[in-house]
Amino acid sequence: MKFNFLSKIACLGLITVVFSCKKEEPVQEQENLNVLKIKIGANTFTWSDTDGAGGVAPKIDTIRLAPNTTFDVELTVQDASKSPVVDATPEIIAEKNDHLFVYKPTGNFTVSTLSKDGNSKDFGQTAKLQTVATSNGSLQIILKHLPDKSASDPSKTGETDLDVLFPVVIK
Repeated sequence: MKFNFLSKIACLGLITVVFSCKKEEPVQEQENLNVLKIKIGANTFTWSDTDGAGGVAPKIDTIRLAPNTTFDVELTVQDASKSPVVDATPEIIAEKNDHLFVYKPTGNFTVSTLSKDGNSKDFGQTAKLQTVATSNGSLQIILKHLPDKSASDPSKTGETDLDVLFPVVIK
């Protein structure tokens, strides 16, 4: 059976369409990390900036702690721009080798004993906070993506996913 000219063009067009179609990659939805909750002992303090940078000022709780006390710390990160609110913490924990919570305290308290990643490097989703004397200060918490965890200041490496500053009163 001979192909006529139109049949040849139709076959060529079909072959071109079949082999030129690409499988579309799924679009990864970007999370908007806009809520950080820090549980210190039995109390939870929240920072939220649900409209993003440059809009309405973030809502920030003042962390109030007793002096001469050691507290367990646990961080939760959320995306409140979605309904329902998305808890990003499980994903960050699953990717803990690629993430680091950096604590920068000022005042009469320290943060130590950070939780570790799969390579025994600091991860920091949980930690210990120890207060000393009465004071006012602050606690900056930075979530880094792909930081150099061996660097002298890993907060200056990698990409910053979140950078939050809480006022602290020890009284």
